[in-house]
Amino acid sequence: MESLCNALVVDAGGRPTDVHQLIATRDFDELEAWTRRVYMPYAVRPTGNILVPSSDLHAVHIGSMILSRFSYGIPVHLSDFSEGAGMGMALTTVRGAGRHWVDRHEPAETAAGESFLVDTSRTEYWADFDPDHLQVNITFPHRYLEELYLRWTGQPAHEALWRLKIRFGGAGSPWHALLAYCCRCVAEYPRQVSEGPLGRQLKEMLGTQMLMEWTRRWGELPARPCALAPRYVRQAEQYMREHAREAPTLSAVAAAVGISVRALSGAFREFRRTTPMAFLREARLQGVRQALLAAPPESTVAAIAEQWGYYSLGVFAARYRARFAENPSDSLRRVGR
Repeated sequence: MESLCNALVVDAGGRPTDVHQLIATRDFDELEAWTRRVYMPYAVRPTGNILVPSSDLHAVHIGSMILSRFSYGIPVHLSDFSEGAGMGMALTTVRGAGRHWVDRHEPAETAAGESFLVDTSRTEYWADFDPDHLQVNITFPHRYLEELYLRWTGQPAHEALWRLKIRFGGAGSPWHALLAYCCRCVAEYPRQVSEGPLGRQLKEMLGTQMLMEWTRRWGELPARPCALAPRYVRQAEQYMREHAREAPTLSAVAAAVGISVRALSGAFREFRRTTPMAFLREARLQGVRQALLAAPPESTVAAIAEQWGYYSLGVFAARYRARFAENPSDSLRRVGR
């Protein structure tokens, strides 16, 4: 546990360091500005007699993820996490205790060494922390884990998987060991973790471990990963993600990566267990979902759908419901949360 207690506050030689410190404050407004950047917009409310925080926040990027060490210094209740931010969290209690609400009647308590995993882009989340609580967290973009799952299995994850809220970990667990390893790497090689190949490797290890927890609770382990796909398959996937709003034809995708339609389709079947057009349909649905979640309050489903090339609102709504188990209007109503 010592390695997590010292996360981001000691250097490779064990000496105190403030190089990763973002803020130490007793001002809630100042604290909110930083937590919105490191985590996402959410509401925090003191729950005890002391109303002024004594907060300390350290953080470092691991690729597109963020490793942070955080405490409020007072008892607090957290709620209203923004789903539009497209982020999730794995929160590990290092000191004190946390209470994470699975639903409005069932809390999951985390003692020192235990963790809680939640994708706040896909489900509600609220929590209570005592005044002694210290946490080491990983904040991750939902899109990265979604793409990692697709690489594992060749198929998108069921939407209900991302709604699972999971208490896991504990001293001696793979997650605890991996988190300690990441913290040690930050102390030894801070720049390589933030910008280099080491950070990319750590990000994939963290993402894979989180997926293992989700799929174990879901009752479905990822299939054996597909064989390494040719470069043009990965280029085609990137092209379709970048041009999803334009709904390119299969011929256009093949031309963009310099290969025939037949060869591209065959490679997708062999290495991705799907078709290029199925991949594109998924990319388009994910794109329009993110647009709905991030839309200004005055936006309409029809206008956003049309921007993404869905001109039959009924057909679009049916496909959206089949994929995400909710109406497009439900996603739009989450704006601002």
